[in-house]
Amino acid sequence: MKLRESLVVGMVLLSTCARPKQETATAGDLRIGVAVEPDPPRAGDNRLRLTITDAAGQPVEGARIAFEYDMAAMGNMPEMKGGGDVKSSSGGHYEVAYNLAMNGDWSLRVGVDAPGHAHQAVGLRVSPPHPGFSLDGSQGDRTGADSGGVIEVSAERQQLIGATFATVEERPLTVKLRAVGRVDVDERRLGDVTLKYEAFVEKLLVSETGREVRAGQALAMLYSPDLLAAEEEYLSAKRAGALPQLVAASQRRLANWDLSPGQIAALDRKRTADGRVTVVAPIGGVVLEKNVVSGARLMPGSSLYRIGNLGRVWVQAAISERDATFVSVGQPARVSLPSHPGETVDARVTFVAPTVDDKIRIVAARLELLNPRSFLRPGMSADVEISVPLGSKLAVPDSALLLSGEHRYVFVDRGGGKLRPTEVEVGAMTGGWDEIRSGLRKGDRVATGATFLLSSEAKLQGALPGWGDGP
Repeated sequence: MKLRESLVVGMVLLSTCARPKQETATAGDLRIGVAVEPDPPRAGDNRLRLTITDAAGQPVEGARIAFEYDMAAMGNMPEMKGGGDVKSSSGGHYEVAYNLAMNGDWSLRVGVDAPGHAHQAVGLRVSPPHPGFSLDGSQGDRTGADSGGVIEVSAERQQLIGATFATVEERPLTVKLRAVGRVDVDERRLGDVTLKYEAFVEKLLVSETGREVRAGQALAMLYSPDLLAAEEEYLSAKRAGALPQLVAASQRRLANWDLSPGQIAALDRKRTADGRVTVVAPIGGVVLEKNVVSGARLMPGSSLYRIGNLGRVWVQAAISERDATFVSVGQPARVSLPSHPGETVDARVTFVAPTVDDKIRIVAARLELLNPRSFLRPGMSADVEISVPLGSKLAVPDSALLLSGEHRYVFVDRGGGKLRPTEVEVGAMTGGWDEIRSGLRKGDRVATGATFLLSSEAKLQGALPGWGDGP
């Protein structure tokens, strides 16, 4: 009898000891317990055991489980991926059988569609032949013991090697994108002097480009036989007492030929037509183009001058295709000029092109800025810095990241001198602080100093999978 009782107790103890370690991830309103068998995982057949409960702790039955795994491409080795066979049992228990082709770093993803619950997903990483696994941090709270991969570095040794720590926190991040640009004229502040009738240039009053003119300033004196005929027709209609409609039509013709009300009033006072007119600047600015010389014959449609107001200018920036998704209208920017070192001008993005230049793979962005001292000259090269606010993101100091090929690790402080190398997915890198998309939780303490020395400790203790290793 005693022998039988001893055997039963021994079997219970063995089954308890053989039970795989489990971590629980909070995914929406679901609690998903995860365990791997065997532990450590191996190249070959493996099993993933899932226990799914709701927020009240009740088992979730009838869930549909989607599963896939992959290993990123390395060197000449292509990406490897696959799926698994899912079985369910009572009590909210599910089992996924899958086969890993080789040792190394594998990403596992589990999708859960349960009746009455929104779709949820859990990600984890295994690294045969190293024990344990790590859950991605985006699933929220976890419970359970560490699943292996922990190194021990005493407080004295941490102090000796200069290890420092920071808390993972949410903070506003801003990416600063840099691009080259070119100063250009604001197209909305251009004015052309275009002739609507045949004429001859009698005298140029502004005879060179680059000259500043004000709105209404005289530019050239012209003589036009067509204008002479139109003026005589107008005066004859008034002298003959023609119908008001005919007089108004003759006057409207002169107005359509860009004679101002003052010039028409002067014609009324003189009572004689001479076919001569002085063309004036439509806007104030700088003469950018002059297409006329003294004595020239001008035909209808001829452009005499182009004037640009440079009090406000554009900077056309070339944004790399990779950064284009970050740029949008309204973002603040700063412009500096190699010709004026040390000076910067505030600007704002007013346009982002909807297409990509298929030859040089850039997206054109337009910045608008004031130019009160006129030191921004069209054609100048410019350096552009666009500030892109990303909002509040989970972030760690840049010094916390340890790079290993395509992987990024941090050392998470587990207390008592224990540090756990944890792979993380990094988002935007802002220079100083880096976004963490998965692998960490708010409030985790991570090492920010002596990370390379800690990586050596982890390598010696076999706790950092894939560090420096090939496929």
